[in-house]
Amino acid sequence: SDSFRIVLAHSPDTADLPYHERVDLFLSGHTHGGQVVLPFTEYSPMVPVKNKKYNFGLKYNPKSTPILISKGLGWSILPLRFNCYPEIILLKLYKKK
Repeated sequence: SDSFRIVLAHSPDTADLPYHERVDLFLSGHTHGGQVVLPFTEYSPMVPVKNKKYNFGLKYNPKSTPILISKGLGWSILPLRFNCYPEIILLKLYKKK
Protein backbone atom coordinates (compact mmCIF):
# COMPACT_ATOMS: atom_id res chain seq x y z
CA SER A 1 0.00 0.00 0.00
CA ASP A 2 1.21 3.51 -0.71
CA SER A 3 -0.57 4.98 2.32
CA PHE A 4 1.50 6.74 4.97
CA ARG A 5 0.31 6.10 8.53
CA ILE A 6 0.83 8.77 11.18
CA VAL A 7 0.00 8.40 14.87
CA LEU A 8 -0.57 11.62 16.80
CA ALA A 9 -0.12 10.88 20.51
CA HIS A 10 0.18 13.21 23.49
CA SER A 11 2.97 11.18 25.15
CA PRO A 12 5.93 9.74 23.20
CA ASP A 13 5.81 6.66 25.47
CA THR A 14 2.86 5.59 23.29
CA ALA A 15 5.40 4.59 20.62
CA ASP A 16 6.70 1.84 22.93
CA LEU A 17 3.29 0.21 23.42
CA PRO A 18 2.57 -2.97 21.45
CA TYR A 19 0.89 -2.25 18.14
CA HIS A 20 0.18 -4.54 15.24
CA GLU A 21 -0.55 -2.12 12.43
CA ARG A 22 2.21 -0.52 10.42
CA VAL A 23 3.07 2.97 11.67
CA ASP A 24 5.31 5.21 9.57
CA LEU A 25 5.62 8.17 11.93
CA PHE A 26 4.68 9.10 15.50
CA LEU A 27 4.11 12.78 16.33
CA SER A 28 4.16 13.68 19.99
CA GLY A 29 4.78 16.33 22.65
CA HIS A 30 4.09 16.21 26.41
CA THR A 31 7.72 16.53 27.51
CA HIS A 32 8.18 20.30 27.03
CA GLY A 33 11.68 19.22 25.96
CA GLY A 34 12.44 18.48 29.60
CA GLN A 35 12.35 22.25 30.35
CA VAL A 36 15.92 22.10 31.71
CA VAL A 37 18.62 20.74 29.39
CA LEU A 38 22.25 20.55 30.50
CA PRO A 39 24.52 22.64 28.25
CA PHE A 40 26.31 20.81 25.40
CA THR A 41 24.08 17.75 25.88
CA GLU A 42 20.52 16.63 25.22
CA TYR A 43 20.18 15.42 28.82
CA SER A 44 17.29 16.67 30.92
CA PRO A 45 16.72 15.51 34.50
CA MET A 46 13.01 16.45 34.26
CA VAL A 47 11.66 14.39 31.34
CA PRO A 48 8.13 13.27 32.40
CA VAL A 49 8.06 9.98 30.47
CA LYS A 50 9.20 6.40 31.11
CA ASN A 51 11.64 6.31 28.19
CA LYS A 52 14.03 9.13 29.14
CA LYS A 53 15.53 9.33 25.64
CA TYR A 54 12.17 10.67 24.42
CA ASN A 55 12.83 14.27 25.47
CA PHE A 56 12.68 16.17 22.15
CA GLY A 57 13.60 15.95 18.50
CA LEU A 58 13.68 12.95 16.20
CA LYS A 59 14.02 9.63 18.02
CA TYR A 60 13.31 5.99 17.10
CA ASN A 61 11.40 3.35 19.02
CA PRO A 62 12.55 -0.30 19.29
CA LYS A 63 10.74 -1.06 15.98
CA SER A 64 12.84 1.70 14.31
CA THR A 65 9.76 3.84 13.75
CA PRO A 66 10.57 7.57 13.82
CA ILE A 67 9.07 9.65 16.63
CA LEU A 68 9.08 13.43 16.26
CA ILE A 69 8.77 15.01 19.70
CA SER A 70 8.03 18.73 19.96
CA LYS A 71 9.26 20.85 22.88
CA GLY A 72 6.07 22.86 22.53
CA LEU A 73 5.52 26.36 23.86
CA GLY A 74 4.66 26.00 27.53
CA TRP A 75 5.93 24.45 30.70
CA SER A 76 4.69 22.14 33.43
CA ILE A 77 4.93 22.33 37.24
CA LEU A 78 7.68 25.00 37.30
CA PRO A 79 7.32 28.10 35.10
CA LEU A 80 10.83 27.96 33.66
CA ARG A 81 12.97 26.71 30.81
CA PHE A 82 16.76 26.53 30.70
CA ASN A 83 18.66 25.77 27.49
CA CYS A 84 15.37 24.43 26.12
CA TYR A 85 13.75 26.92 23.79
CA PRO A 86 10.04 26.68 22.95
CA GLU A 87 9.30 25.46 19.45
CA ILE A 88 6.58 24.95 16.90
CA ILE A 89 7.41 22.27 14.34
CA LEU A 90 6.29 22.80 10.77
CA LEU A 91 6.23 19.42 9.08
CA LYS A 92 5.84 19.12 5.32
CA LEU A 93 5.10 15.69 3.92
CA TYR A 94 5.75 14.92 0.28
CA LYS A 95 4.64 11.97 -1.77
CA LYS A 96 7.47 9.74 -3.02
CA LYS A 97 8.18 10.13 -6.71
